[in-house]
Amino acid sequence: MRMSAEEKQRSRARIVTSAARLFREHGLDGASVADVMNDAGMTHGGFYKHFDSKDALIEAALESAFNQFVELAGGDHPSAAMLQAFPELLAAVQAREGGPPPPYASLYLAREHVERRGFGCPVAALGPEISRASTAIKRAFGAGVRRMIGALASTRKGSAASRRTAAIREFTMLVGAMVIARASDPELASEVLTACGGAPGDDDR
Repeated sequence: MRMSAEEKQRSRARIVTSAARLFREHGLDGASVADVMNDAGMTHGGFYKHFDSKDALIEAALESAFNQFVELAGGDHPSAAMLQAFPELLAAVQAREGGPPPPYASLYLAREHVERRGFGCPVAALGPEISRASTAIKRAFGAGVRRMIGALASTRKGSAASRRTAAIREFTMLVGAMVIARASDPELASEVLTACGGAPGDDDR
């Protein structure tokens, strides 16, 4: 029995959601197509009804992963998946109703982000691997980074050039802090996260 277009779309979304999490948790090589399909509750054989290759899946997974962080960086309400990964974001959403939202940096540098990379920033989780990936995957990754920078820049004041420069500076610092924190002992990780809690240019907000 053939699935409807709507069912196929839902199945594809399940695959992408699983892939976005597993690739960030285990790496592009650490999570196989079979792992993704099993996590999505589907058989391996159904994969090629949705994607031509694993690279095509990686591109879709990157877009999905960036979507979560772009909406957060731009000041929109975090998605349900993000709230599940970062319990304190619920308080951030509530704070929007009665006061200013907490700085993006403090959410990015949360301990939960360090511990739950499967729901985390794709740049901090996959950046080094992407540097060795195909041109198409690098292109998808670069598009996501540009969206992140644009979202962060939209929250700042000043000229377009100064806002973009400040956003690039902040985002690269946050990513570097997360990479170091995950690779360090708890004491150093805490020190790095605390030191970077006030992003450069916060007075431009």
